[in-house]
Amino acid sequence: MLVCVANLIAYKGHSDLLDALAIAQPSLPEDWTLILVGRDDGIGSQLRAQARALRLTPHLRLAGAVSEPADYLVAADIGVLASHQEGFSNAVLEGMSAGLPMLVTDVGGNSEAILDGQCGRVVPPGSPAALAAALVELAKSPELRRSYGERARERVTERFSVEQCVGLYRDLYMNLVSGAEPPIPPGARFTP
Repeated sequence: MLVCVANLIAYKGHSDLLDALAIAQPSLPEDWTLILVGRDDGIGSQLRAQARALRLTPHLRLAGAVSEPADYLVAADIGVLASHQEGFSNAVLEGMSAGLPMLVTDVGGNSEAILDGQCGRVVPPGSPAALAAALVELAKSPELRRSYGERARERVTERFSVEQCVGLYRDLYMNLVSGAEPPIPPGARFTP
C-alpha cells in the first residue's frame, strides 16, 4: 500500500503520481492501493477523472482530511510526496517516524530529510517516469523497503526530533550571546 499525505492542491504533484502509477502498474502487485490523505483544495474531481482515464480507480482511495494520519502511515508500505514545491515537509518526517521508506521529489527540504538510496528515494519533480521507476524498485523489494524504513526512523530520531532541534537552537543562541561563530549542522545547506 502507498500513502500520500498532502492536501489535494495542484503543486503537491498528485497528478504526476497518478501518471507514474499508470506507467508502473504492469510491474506492481495486482492488489496495490494508493491512499491520498488530505483536504480537497479543489482538485479532487480532476484526480478522480484522471484515475478513471488511467484505469486506476480500483486502486485509489481518497481518505479526505484527517487530524492524525498515523493509522494510514503505519499500515502503508511506501510513503510518497511528489510535490513541485515544498518547504520542509512535516508529512515526510511523519512518514519517516512511522518507519516508511519515503519516495519524494527533490524540492524544498525533502532531500535534506531523505538521503537518496539510504532511507528512501529522491527523484526530480515533475517526472512521472522517475517516480514510476522508483516505485517499481521499492514495490519489488520488501528488504529494500524494510532497510530504508529502518534508516528513515533512525534519521528522523537523530536529526529531526524535538530534542535535537531544541539543542541546536540552544547552541546557536549560546554562541551568538558569547560572540562565537554559530555552529552549522552537518549536511546543512545555506544559500546567499
